[in-house]
Amino acid sequence: MSFRESFLKTQDKYWDFAGIIFGGVGCLAIFGQLLKEIKLQGETSLSLSFVIGYVVVFVFWLFYGLRFKRPAIILTNAVCLLLQTALLLVITG
Repeated sequence: MSFRESFLKTQDKYWDFAGIIFGGVGCLAIFGQLLKEIKLQGETSLSLSFVIGYVVVFVFWLFYGLRFKRPAIILTNAVCLLLQTALLLVITG
């Protein structure tokens, strides 16, 4: 069996597991930025359009995951959406 064939036949559960791991990395990145912004004394360096843009992206991917019943996409994007919304509240706050 070629690499391409074995790649295409990989079970969904392995992709879901990888999705949760790599989505978790994204959540940690946002969490780190959120902590930095909470501790920041003064103006943020994040643009409002950047933060709002990612809120929109996470909403889309959450709906995508719900539509296609993909647990990894649902879980990680729900957490990222909560963290990104908290980040938005902190920088506008």
